[in-house]
Parts: sequence; C-alpha cells; structure tokens
Amino acid sequence: MSGWLDESQVLQKFEAVVKKWKELDSACSAPTVPAEMFAEASLALISVFDLISGMGVASSDMKGNATTLKEKGKGNAETLVSLVNAETEGKDAKALAKIAGDGTTAACALLWLSRALNFIGKMLQVLVNDPSKKMSECVYAGYEASLRPHHGMIIRGTFSAAVGMAPSREKFMAKLGPDETVVIAALKEGMPMITELVTSIQSFLVSKDAKSFAA
Repeated sequence: MSGWLDESQVLQKFEAVVKKWKELDSACSAPTVPAEMFAEASLALISVFDLISGMGVASSDMKGNATTLKEKGKGNAETLVSLVNAETEGKDAKALAKIAGDGTTAACALLWLSRALNFIGKMLQVLVNDPSKKMSECVYAGYEASLRPHHGMIIRGTFSAAVGMAPSREKFMAKLGPDETVVIAALKEGMPMITELVTSIQSFLVSKDAKSFAA
C-alpha cells in the first residue's frame, strides 16, 4: 500500500519504540527507549501535517522539539528518561518551571512533543471513528483536546484561521493510502499503542512537577 502510512512507516517505528519503553533498566527500573529512536518515530508521525495545508507553522514547531531530542540523544544512546532525569533531579519547583519553559532542554522538548503527538492522535481518532466529520473538524478536535489549553489568545486565533485551509476529508484520506478501508483499519489497530505511550510519557513528566509539566 503506497501513501503516507506506508511510506512513513510510522506504525512500525512506534511499535519498536513501545517495545523499548516496556523494557526496564534493571539498575533503575526506568524505560530504556533511546531519545534518538523516539525522535525519529515522532518525526514520522508529525509528517502527516505535510499533507494538511495551513499546518506548516505547527509542524515546524513540533519538528523542532523532536530534533532537539534527537540531537541530545545522538551518538550516546541517551534514553528519554535519562535525559530528563539529568535535567530535573534535585531541582525545586521554581527551577523545574524554568526548565519546562526552556526550549533548549530535553524536558521542555519532550513536554511539547508529547502534547503534539497527543494532538495528532486525537485528530486521527476522530477521523477514523466519525466518517461524518470534515478534515478541518478533525484537526480542530485534536487541537482542542491537546494544545489549545496551553496557548494564548493570539496563537489560538492563528490556529483557527489555519484550520480553514485543511483539505477535504476525501483528499486527505487518499494521501494516507489508496484504500481507505485498509488505512482506517491500520490506524484503529496502531494508534492506541501510540496513545498509550504518550500517556505514559506525560505521566512521567507530571511526576517531576504536576504544574510545570501538565499534559
């Protein structure tokens, strides 16, 4: 099956990530997924926005966070957990708030990336579960359930305007793959594992500080 779902190999990449996330380091009982591996899978999922007009700015921000994690984990086999722990352990609430708002940190990058992946997951969930929804409605539903609470009025307004540029549902589905039935079946089977992973990552971040790292 040609199309984004097949070409991006997103479900296969996340399957490998989820497997590593469930492997705990015997020394610290923490997930062993490499930051670079997770970043690559995330970039594959974020690329779905390349198929949606108007999502260029949002996509660029998301890719930036994934790239930050990728670079920090590149070549040294750093895991998501080890990177975040190195930045946050022993810090008080004020320091954690600063870390969570610093775009150069792994913790901040993972925080916003997890929100972005949640956005995409919610969007695709609406897409496959409600055939009556327009693509613009699917995008906005995903945004409402993920990023909107963390954005100010100006960004919310900019996003609302951009959503209007989304393609028709039919055109978008055709870009995902040539057989809509197969695409929907694959997403229904594969997206829950990504959702579960994102929820687990967000819980890990919240354990550092519930206010600074709110999902």
